[in-house]
Amino acid sequence: MLPIISWSQSYVGTVSNYPIHLELSSYPHDNDSTSGELEGYYFYDSKLISIPLRGRYNDESITLIDGYYFSPDRVSDADEVFQLTKNGNQLIGHLTLKEETYYVILTETEEEPLEEFRNPKLTFIKDSIVNYKDKQLVWFHEKYSKLPLFRLGNGFSKEQRTVFNPILDAIHLEDAKDNLDCNSWFEISYDINLVDSKFISYLKYYSVYCGGAHPSHGNIAYNFNLETLEVIEKIESLFPKVDFFQKLKPNMIIRKLIYRKNAKPLLTTAIGNTKHGI
Repeated sequence: MLPIISWSQSYVGTVSNYPIHLELSSYPHDNDSTSGELEGYYFYDSKLISIPLRGRYNDESITLIDGYYFSPDRVSDADEVFQLTKNGNQLIGHLTLKEETYYVILTETEEEPLEEFRNPKLTFIKDSIVNYKDKQLVWFHEKYSKLPLFRLGNGFSKEQRTVFNPILDAIHLEDAKDNLDCNSWFEISYDINLVDSKFISYLKYYSVYCGGAHPSHGNIAYNFNLETLEVIEKIESLFPKVDFFQKLKPNMIIRKLIYRKNAKPLLTTAIGNTKHGI
């Protein structure tokens, strides 16, 4: 009989001869504590790329499929299907991967798969150097996620490298972890807008899907002040005497006027649509 697990449980084991880590969180049904919904992920220790899992359990078995949604009619079409049974502190069964079937044995562990096993293995590897006059940006990629990002190289002072390279390390590491968590749809690109004696300014574009109704799209600007050794969070810090609202206000008014000129009168449109059945 499968016990009620009202918290996350981690497992280590193998799919055939391939070592994996797996973590599951359970949500027991209100009217039947011996059954419920499952969500989690697993990754191969050689790849570290999380594969999302969703499924169900009862007092006899566990069924998991790859992806962010589960329903019984999706099992036959899923690319990956775990069929497992609980035996003490182990899960035993098989994984059907497309048309191949592999034996699975997993054992409960207190090791946290991401923080204690995966994340310490993430490594930056040097790729290339790009020159901006007398300054160099040194590009690296993270070994498992393959995501790139630069560091400050020759032409920057020791102080500048000491301050900003750890910041870039942290940004790169978080992006790499996000990529490994949401690898099925994770895109990042960069525009280097400015590299001179005073500033570094670059823009990061991202498109990510990690479950939910919609993917996430957007961009993030990063600006480093090489003279004060600070990350610029707001443009007002560079121009404290400038009232940016007043500067932008004429453009905002013009945009409103253009919108009003081009917009259709909503009331007339609604009446017309009702009348003509459009």
